[in-house]
Amino acid sequence: MKKFIIFFSCFLLSFMASAQPCLHEGRGFYSQDDVDLFHRDNPNCTVIQGDVIISGDNIKNLDSLRGLVSIEGYLDISHTELLGDLSGLDSLRSIGGHFGIYSNLNLRTLKGLGHLLSVGDNFEVFDNPVLKDLKGLDTLATIARNFWIGSNSVLDAFKGLTNLNSVGGLLQINDNPALRSLSELGNLKNLGEELVIYSNQSLQSLSGLDSIRPGMLPSISIYNNQVLSVCDVYSVCKYFDVTWGSIMIYNNKSGCNTKAEVKAGCDTLGVPTIQPGLPFLIYPNPTGGTLSIQIINSPQQFLASLTDITGREVLSLTLADPETLIDMRKLPGGVYFLKLRSGNRNFASKIIKY
Repeated sequence: MKKFIIFFSCFLLSFMASAQPCLHEGRGFYSQDDVDLFHRDNPNCTVIQGDVIISGDNIKNLDSLRGLVSIEGYLDISHTELLGDLSGLDSLRSIGGHFGIYSNLNLRTLKGLGHLLSVGDNFEVFDNPVLKDLKGLDTLATIARNFWIGSNSVLDAFKGLTNLNSVGGLLQINDNPALRSLSELGNLKNLGEELVIYSNQSLQSLSGLDSIRPGMLPSISIYNNQVLSVCDVYSVCKYFDVTWGSIMIYNNKSGCNTKAEVKAGCDTLGVPTIQPGLPFLIYPNPTGGTLSIQIINSPQQFLASLTDITGREVLSLTLADPETLIDMRKLPGGVYFLKLRSGNRNFASKIIKY
């Protein structure tokens, strides 16, 4: 027993020596030499108690920061010219203060943040001109305050954020001209403050925000997204039932250009859609051009009617052939409803034109 106590005591002392905090006043890394000398100057440091700044035009890698588990202050990574990824921060699990990634000219990926679980304040990713996605944030689950993603000129998707569950404050997505999809935000359930989405010129749909609990949203602002036509996702639709909430929706594409258009799309979410096993196959949906309607194993003719979200009929025809093609290229982008009727049988499906 005495030998065990001695062994355990030695193990505990060894562990404490290898996992000690340091630098309560923080540390700035302004050159590659600053990064490379970190472990020499702080050989056992795994927790930096103060703030950390990484900013320098000759910083190429963060390899010497490996083993760093936590930063209790803030972390700013900014104005680097040669840094291509964040390898070296592979052990980092938490940031106590805000986390800023901005104005890094050559940062193509966030690889290196694969163990980061939480950010204790704001998280800001903006003005990174070659950052294409957010891969590397795969374990991030919680942002305590605001999450702002803006002015990243080639960012086209939120790949890497599939485990994000909670943002305690504002979620703002703006001025990302290549951003096409929010689908990777499908696990985001808790949002403490406003949802703001504006001036994302390629964003077509809010799909991916479906899981946000409506009661969590004090207000919604969606505007100046030139091709955004699909806003009738569940979280937004349920928000219309919250009478105390503030909603601003304008200057987007038809289907999401006004509150009335979005509300109309929400009101029709209950329209039954065509299910597998029925005598139809409709594709592609969404579509930017031709819509194919195939009749499967049915000798009957069907009457087809296509209406926009206001209920105005824009097309009617009889389906007699096994396959009918509908050219939708001249129709404005937005939400349409295809109704099919034969005798006393009626079917309906929502069609998205982008």
